[in-house]
Amino acid sequence: MIKFCILFLCSTGVLSAYSAECQAFFSQRDQMANRLIDLIDREKSSIKVAVYCLGHKEIAAALVRAKERGVLVEVIVDPTSLRTRASLGKLAKAGIPVFVWESQQTKRGARPLMHDKFCVFGNALVWTGSFNFTYAASLHHQENAVTIESREVAQQYLEQFAKMQIAECKPFQHYLDAHPKKPRRKSA
Repeated sequence: MIKFCILFLCSTGVLSAYSAECQAFFSQRDQMANRLIDLIDREKSSIKVAVYCLGHKEIAAALVRAKERGVLVEVIVDPTSLRTRASLGKLAKAGIPVFVWESQQTKRGARPLMHDKFCVFGNALVWTGSFNFTYAASLHHQENAVTIESREVAQQYLEQFAKMQIAECKPFQHYLDAHPKKPRRKSA
């Protein structure tokens, strides 16, 4: 693990420096899904997840195991994750609060994305990078992730998570009720 100073420009325009221990991971060399699962399995207090797409069943299973151990687990996903609802359904069935990020369309009609990919473990460790929690990201894509061990950095991520959860998300079942799956057309 490498220790260095991280500089952050806060939304208030204040430049802050934090000392942090960091570690970088790269696919496929570092088996990123297994690294993430290991962090989930070791956490004892809380895990906050904000990820664009969560379809990796083993990562979802690790989150359920964490919940069963008494860890507070909360998840925010982009609606893109609803294409494969199985993992999210298992989380919700296990009693894990799952939230779907809902944004307003832009003036051009495009839907913005909740493209974050981060986890906050407890109040001092952040996992972040390009890695989506999918099999394709784990097995095929060129991805990266960094762990940052810093209470100050973790606090910024926790604040962002809370802001998104309160102002921009709907609980999983409420989102599904408001956006029912369209029936498939039969081919002629």
